[in-house]
Amino acid sequence: MARNRRPCAGWKKRGSVALITDMSQGRPAAILWRFTIPMLLSAVFQQLYNVADSVVAGRFVGEDALAAVGASFPITMIFMAVALGSNTGCSVIISQLFGAKETARMKTAVSTSVIAILALSALLTTGGFLFCEPLMRLLGSTDTILPEAEAYAVPILLAAPFQCSSLALAQCLRAEGKSKESMAGQLAGGLLNIVLDPLFIYTLGMGIRGAGAATALSQVMVWAALLWFYVRGKTSVRISVRQVARTPRMVKLIFTTGFPSLCRHCGNALATIVLNRAAGGFGDAAIAAFSIASRVSGLALSVSIGFVQGLQPVAGYAHGSKDHARLKSAFRFCCAASMSALTALAVIIAAAAPWIVRMLSPSDGGLVETGAAVLRATSIALPFTTFINCTGTLFQAIRESARSSALVLGKQVCIYIPLLLALPRAWSMNGLMAAMPLADALGFLAALWMARSYFRRAQHAAAL
Repeated sequence: MARNRRPCAGWKKRGSVALITDMSQGRPAAILWRFTIPMLLSAVFQQLYNVADSVVAGRFVGEDALAAVGASFPITMIFMAVALGSNTGCSVIISQLFGAKETARMKTAVSTSVIAILALSALLTTGGFLFCEPLMRLLGSTDTILPEAEAYAVPILLAAPFQCSSLALAQCLRAEGKSKESMAGQLAGGLLNIVLDPLFIYTLGMGIRGAGAATALSQVMVWAALLWFYVRGKTSVRISVRQVARTPRMVKLIFTTGFPSLCRHCGNALATIVLNRAAGGFGDAAIAAFSIASRVSGLALSVSIGFVQGLQPVAGYAHGSKDHARLKSAFRFCCAASMSALTALAVIIAAAAPWIVRMLSPSDGGLVETGAAVLRATSIALPFTTFINCTGTLFQAIRESARSSALVLGKQVCIYIPLLLALPRAWSMNGLMAAMPLADALGFLAALWMARSYFRRAQHAAAL
């Protein structure tokens, strides 16, 4: 389908083409595919940072290093939670403001979001440095892996402001419809990390610290690549301190709209901390096994992330233009396509589980057996998780933040974490493995009820 780039009043133009893609026109499925594929690839390359670190650390350093990477992962999750919370709020607002043709407020939202997240991430980085050792213990590091976990975490903390602001830049590009440009930056960073990991860890002999340094340098390069689009005038919106909101209203709107995403990612981080601490009771091999499962599941769920990030601007535009039939069509297509894809990936992961664990870890028979069992258990949750993500994104796009937050927190905090604490007491390691698929199945039922209720209400309101 040809791109419909209809110029709007007040839109900066280059030649005869407006710089922002109008996603309120055309078939929702076709537009979703056009924007989902670059976003999906961006999400995959974002996950490659974690997968590359795990593969190289496990193969070249050892099981303790693999466990250390897993124990340190909540640091990345916390920073991503803060960044993606504000970025998602900004993206939804940009989409809705574009649908409502409010250009000036859209420009203010972009500058406010990017600069605010840079300042907040710098503050969090300072706190991480000051309390690094107690932080790592809190995140689940045992005495055995604590030194390696700290060595990996320090460069990750250094690069955190660049990572957060690069996520903000990428999200704003996607909100303008420039998903290919956003993908290019993520691609460059992911490929660079794959090259630098073995160089720093093995060739330069830096060990696990080299894995963190490679990831940190790659994140800085992504930030530079994405910033280049703004510096060179490749976007319709320029980032400027002068365009930052002078009142707290816009900041409040951004963070309120993005609060469900913040809840989702903070809930994931909290659940990972609880999981690491629970797995630590079964030894470092158990932490390493769940670390492998987390990386593989994260890579698979990047497909889901691609779909929901494609849904977000399309749904936001549809809601902003009061086109509820278009909103429902986009949501149904996103759910069907992403659940089909995740179901297929779950089958592949379950079938290839022992081979995947051997690829990501030293040749340890006990770890291979445990890791394969954990992988098979977590793969069951994948189709359920993607539907929950789609439903949460729907409610964010229509700015029903309370419902989205309730869905996310209800699944993670009220279901998953209590299961993590209770099931291992009854069924040991099997209970720990069963917690995630059981929590996601219950969350799926709640999300299905919430989505059906919303569309019934919307249909009834349209009939009046």
